[in-house]
Amino acid sequence: MALKASYEFLFAGSDDNSFLETYYYDLFQEHGDKSGQIFINLEVQNNPVDAEEIGSAIFETMQKVFFENVGVDSYERFEVALKAVNGILAQFKAQKTSGYIGNLNIVITAVVNGTLLLSQTGDAEAYLIRKRYVSILSEGLSEENPEGDVFTNIASGNIEAGDFVLFSSTRLLRYISKTDFAKCISKTGVIETLADIKDVISTEMLGRIGMIGIMFDEVEVGAEAGAFGVEGDTATQSMLKSSDGDISAEKESLTGRFFTALKKRGSGRGAGVYSGTGESKIWGGIKSGVSKFFGSIFSGGFGKNKIFVLLVVVILVLTVGIWIAKGNMAAREEIRKLDEVLNSVQEKIMEAETKGEYDKETAKQYLDDAYEDAMTVYNSGYYRDKAKLKLTQIDELRDTLDNVIRLETPKVLVDLSTKRSDVNALGFAEVGDRVFVFEYNALYEVVLDQLQDPLTIDDDEIVIDATGFDDRGSVVFLTKSGSLIEYKDGTMSFMDTDDGAFHRAVAIEDWSNRIYLLDATDSQIWKYTYKGTRDKFGSAEEYFVDDDTDISNAQDFTIDSNVYVLNNSGDVYKFYGGTKAEFYINNAPFNAFKNPSVIYTNEKLDEVYILDSQDGRVLVFLKNSQTGNLEYSSQYLIDGMGELRDIYVDADSRKLYVLTPTAVLEVDL
Repeated sequence: MALKASYEFLFAGSDDNSFLETYYYDLFQEHGDKSGQIFINLEVQNNPVDAEEIGSAIFETMQKVFFENVGVDSYERFEVALKAVNGILAQFKAQKTSGYIGNLNIVITAVVNGTLLLSQTGDAEAYLIRKRYVSILSEGLSEENPEGDVFTNIASGNIEAGDFVLFSSTRLLRYISKTDFAKCISKTGVIETLADIKDVISTEMLGRIGMIGIMFDEVEVGAEAGAFGVEGDTATQSMLKSSDGDISAEKESLTGRFFTALKKRGSGRGAGVYSGTGESKIWGGIKSGVSKFFGSIFSGGFGKNKIFVLLVVVILVLTVGIWIAKGNMAAREEIRKLDEVLNSVQEKIMEAETKGEYDKETAKQYLDDAYEDAMTVYNSGYYRDKAKLKLTQIDELRDTLDNVIRLETPKVLVDLSTKRSDVNALGFAEVGDRVFVFEYNALYEVVLDQLQDPLTIDDDEIVIDATGFDDRGSVVFLTKSGSLIEYKDGTMSFMDTDDGAFHRAVAIEDWSNRIYLLDATDSQIWKYTYKGTRDKFGSAEEYFVDDDTDISNAQDFTIDSNVYVLNNSGDVYKFYGGTKAEFYINNAPFNAFKNPSVIYTNEKLDEVYILDSQDGRVLVFLKNSQTGNLEYSSQYLIDGMGELRDIYVDADSRKLYVLTPTAVLEVDL
């Protein structure tokens, strides 16, 4: 028996700041099943200039080196190819002053003779679903090494009939449970499976996700390749040899087939990779045709008809020459104009640098105009290196004027994965001097730099947020179903209200003896007062005084006697006593929010902190006690740590704590 690999590509969500691409290549027709296949699922964040070039370089390097000698052991070929990819990425980093080329979320995979080999970096992950059991194949592969290589470890194993392998540009298990993940696997095909996964995660996911799904099925040895068919827009299907025996050659439309899922996004772009003999045959045919043409003209002497033909040829040659000359003149004129544009870009950068010291808004406009002009030059195909240099200057000046503090190697206070390998932390909860980290069903206490064993919150409920309820010295969890669960004195228990049920919400905060629930659906914040004598909350009370208050796009909120509400656009509203205040943010940063997810402050702090989770930024705003407004101060950019989930600040030690899905980071303010 042999294995048939059916595969599909899918993109879900939206995010203009992320470059997503999937690549596929094999040389089955030329080298048979021993050649193997490579799949690459790639996302580059925060580097729109180089993203496509980085993706192409990784794919072309992997393709060339992996298939250079198909007679060598597949593991050795894969290892050598990854080293070559690391070398290419090191060259990209060397071109940057900061060495930063964006956040890379990449899975690189090869399938050879029923064996799967893979390596991974960033948030990208690979999953194997076998007999309804979900395994994370890429777990632990992205550990850093002293040389600074992007790809450091390789996982390998055998594929069985019925296996489903999925590569994702982000960690899917933060949006879907393993049980629901396994239920999505459809025997009817890869397209149906990916569609089901997309439906499940669509309401929860942040940003954009790229996925590759591969389903392995048994087929009869020697079966017709045409029997496999093509699913949707997928490339010609491939066969893998299993331990049961060999297979016959299959039909391939190309010698070396390359498929990119760009055409799934409507661009219609695709490419075929042909053998090196194709170009020489075409050129040989042209030379042969020209030779025969002139040979027929000059054979048998001259005549009127032949002289006429020669005149026509001369006219055609002159026409082509004039056309080429005009084209060259047009190209030179375009280059001259682009040169002027680059000079103008430099002038705008210098002007912005001067204005930025006293008029940041004007400086921002200069830099925006300069960036747009530089991108015009870059996209023209001319002066690309010069344009990239200008774009780098613009980014560096924006960072300088925004007082950006880059943290390339932040201190890891605790590693949550030491307690649970598949941990997927969601947030912090503070109760007095105690700090907790929670995920959808577990609670961890952080004591100094030590992590306590996890406590199960509830086997059925899914936690989405939590707050420390200082009035009772407890932690209160908000669940997806709208319930509240309290952890107090080592015990988990459901909380009750006079209404019989709590309003559904997206976030929870406490203040004094009250719990506040942010209800974006009904554009309301509900407050519940705890009645200690009855050991339950009273009825829900509306916080907003005005009925027309709109917080339907609210993402999070925080309280310091005022209530600050963060919208998904990055806008912040301020309320006091249920009334919206006249409120402004002064000296706004250059870079707009990409994915604002958390706003944090308390009565002890003179600042408000906003977490832009996807960009890895924590922005700091000072509270102006005279005007009541916020003044932008600085931002901390944490490179290479993937998505950030939550933050809290210790007002006494002046330390910022940042939560990733697997670790707590500590930053000195």
